[in-house]
This record gives sequence, C-alpha cells and structure tokens, in this order.
Amino acid sequence: MSENILNSEFEMQARVQKAFLEATQEKVKNHQALNDDEIKLLCPVAFKDKMTKAEINKLGLSEHYSFVPTMNVINDLRELGYEVVDATQVKARKKSTNGYQKHLITLEHPKYKVEGSKEYPQILLTNSHDGGNAFTLSAGIFRLVCSNGLVIKTEDYGSARLVHKGYSFEAVQELVKQFEETVDEVLTRITAMKKVELTKDQQIEFAKQAALLRFKSKSYNEDNIEKVVNIDDLLNVDRKEDAGNGLYEVFNRVQESLINGKYTYLGTKDKPRKARPIKNFKQNIEVNSKLSKLAFELVWKK
Repeated sequence: MSENILNSEFEMQARVQKAFLEATQEKVKNHQALNDDEIKLLCPVAFKDKMTKAEINKLGLSEHYSFVPTMNVINDLRELGYEVVDATQVKARKKSTNGYQKHLITLEHPKYKVEGSKEYPQILLTNSHDGGNAFTLSAGIFRLVCSNGLVIKTEDYGSARLVHKGYSFEAVQELVKQFEETVDEVLTRITAMKKVELTKDQQIEFAKQAALLRFKSKSYNEDNIEKVVNIDDLLNVDRKEDAGNGLYEVFNRVQESLINGKYTYLGTKDKPRKARPIKNFKQNIEVNSKLSKLAFELVWKK
C-alpha cells in the first residue's frame, strides 16, 4: 500500500474522529442522551469492567474489595429511566492511577424536563476504581437560563454512598427513590430563595462568605477578604435574568462569577490578577454544595 493511500486513510480517520467528538460535544451542550460510544469518548475509565488480583494488590486494596464497574450503575439507572447527558474524568496525577481515577457521570430523567421549567434535577454519579471513593449519588439542580447548576450538600437531601461490596440493583433503586422523594423539597427551597430579598449589606456578606470558599488560607477572614477579592466582581450582573436583590438572583451571580473565574484578586506583591475558572469537577461540586448551604441558611433565617 502506497504512502499516499496510508496518509489519505489517516486523514479520513482523523476527520471522522473530529466529527464524532464535535457531535458528542453538541449533544452534551443540548442535554441529549449519550450512547455508550459517546460516554467512552468522554470518560474511558467508566468502562473498566474487571479488576485483577494483581491490580488489587498493586493498589493496596482489601481482599474484601468487590469491584463494580461504573457502567453497571449507569445501566441500572437507565433501567429507572435516567439518561447520561455528560461524563468526565479527572486527569491521573500518577501513571499508577491512570485508568482508576475519579470520574463524574451526569444523568437526567425526561419526566423532569417539562415545558416552562427553568430548573430541573440531575443525578451526579461519582466514582473511582482505586478504592479511595465509593459510588456517590448527589442531587444537582440544572438551571436552564445560564447552564449553571446548583449542587445540594449530601447531608441536606439524604443522598448515600454505594460501598464497593454488596452492590445490587435494589440498592441503586432505593437511592433513586430517596432522591426523587426530595426533589420536590429541593425545588421548594429554590422557590423560597426567589422570595427572599437581600439588603446591599447582606449581598456583600454573602459574596464575602462565597469568596472564602476559594480563598481558604487561615489568614483570610470576613474582615479582610474584600481587600483580596473584588467583591463587586462577584456581585456583577451579566444577564437581565440575574438582576435584582433577590437571594436566588444574587446566588446565581455569585456562583457563576466564583466558578467561572469572573473576578479579580490580589496576587503576589498585591498585583491584580484574573481568577481562573474551576475546572476540576470535585472542587466544583464542593464549592457549589457549600455555596448552596450558605444560601439555604439565609432562607431559614427569614
């Protein structure tokens, strides 16, 4: 086979792969159900289907460790009507953990996507294959207007972890039942947030508390954080839907700024710097869940 033919075939394969990636990314953008090939493209580690004794020993796992493939959980959730709409994995820090790293699968149910709904619930499935993290199902609330999401802190909605032993479809079914029983409560909380008005001082206080979720040094506190982070940036209005003094609008403005790095802060030698977006989904979930807790506390105080 000539070199020209080989190059032509290589170019053809590259075009096909690029088109497939672009089509998959478009489906993620539009929250369309992903098939197995598309999930595998985005999150290969989710398709690990076995764990050898040598691997278990190498990772230092207990002899009682029972490996459960992530796709087993995904398929069980599919049986319950949930569709995978996004999948991602963290970059392995060490060569030895490549193929076992933590990953996140986002699932949605068509029944919640009713016309006119501005928010609808998601199930966030996190897992790793190194024994360091059990399966965890978390409740997320996706906001259509800005493609942002609100993550509810685990203790707040009764989520649970699926330990890597004794796994069963019934266990997943029970967790989904708990999740669905709390959906109305979570959406009710959001409705309550929309009814709470904040004074300018309360907005500034909320933004300060939010900034401390990213700037965790012991030297930072409520009294000096505004000297480090531009609080006005966090409260900035980017779209008309987020204008106003309502807690929900303030929450979404601060959340988007904090997660997407839409603010400046003082770096070394007090030089102003543009913040970086949070790209690590583990940190994203952590910051989001703590931010939602701050917002709900303001609802409860009213």
